[in-house]
Amino acid sequence: MTLDRRALLAGIGASVALPAAAAPPREGVAASSDGGAFALGAAGGVRRLALPDGLEWTVPDGTGRLAVFSGKAGGRLIGFDAGWRSRGAAATGGHEPVHLAIAPDRSVAAVADYSGGTVSVHRLRDGVPGAAQIVRHHGRGPNAARQAEPHPHWVGFGGGGRWLYAVDLGADAVFAHRIVGGRVVDTMVAWQAPPGSGPRHIAWHPDGRLAYLVSELDSRLTTLRIEADGRFTTIGAQPTLPAGREGYVGHVAVDAAGKRLYASNRGPNTIAVFALDDPLRPRLIEQAPCGGDWPRFFLLRPEAGEMLVANERSPAMAVLPLLRDGRLGAARAGPAVPKARFAAW
Repeated sequence: MTLDRRALLAGIGASVALPAAAAPPREGVAASSDGGAFALGAAGGVRRLALPDGLEWTVPDGTGRLAVFSGKAGGRLIGFDAGWRSRGAAATGGHEPVHLAIAPDRSVAAVADYSGGTVSVHRLRDGVPGAAQIVRHHGRGPNAARQAEPHPHWVGFGGGGRWLYAVDLGADAVFAHRIVGGRVVDTMVAWQAPPGSGPRHIAWHPDGRLAYLVSELDSRLTTLRIEADGRFTTIGAQPTLPAGREGYVGHVAVDAAGKRLYASNRGPNTIAVFALDDPLRPRLIEQAPCGGDWPRFFLLRPEAGEMLVANERSPAMAVLPLLRDGRLGAARAGPAVPKARFAAW
């Protein structure tokens, strides 16, 4: 397919509606690799939360939070009110949940279960998840150690909630599940990744026509156009790593203005910063030290002028100043969350 760059730029924002932003809670939360959950105060204080072990991911639902937990009996999706009191729970039907998303109208939640190759879809009623509809992925990649079976690693809603996208590291694919009435009614491969690349996470361009995908096993950033039928078309790809270095990309995010893209590099322990002056062609402008070891996740906090980095092999998180031009300043010690793997506000 021939891409008309001018037409694409002119049409950005026309086809895919992104989830409406929920009002963030005043108190942040972080998850540790030891399974613990920690509250993050606005002034920098940290306290351990009395939540079930195995917190993996959490998102605000407007009045409280949804959170997913990993345990010996499998994954659990729990709805909480603003005071972290449980409103109800449901099993995800899989193991090792690694990502959670909520539909734009907050009527449906989805969970990516890394082990077993499943995605669970839950209707929500007053923030309480219903029984899971389990959708099973199929496929494998050439990396026998990492891709012997499907491994969903990220989920997100597109097209105003009509599509549930699932990035599968094991199958080298992005699946698109069509949602009708809160249930998956059809599934297709929206994008087939290069063999062995191990796609991990996606970030949407705020104008809605582009997606930026990072692949863990080859540490590359791929720019994708979102087509009207829900499929993706490749525009270009480039490394996220410093020249001559090896590692594993972790997370990707785009700022609210669509001017800068950030990706974390585990191993080299940097945050790659890309300029999006031309959103079709991200331009690498900085490799900033992440302030710790193994940056699994980072959280942009423009209202505080900072990036919060969850360094999974460090005794505390790191804080990097967000400069006016979108670059990152020197890291300083952040919240004392050991082995942090995720944070949300």
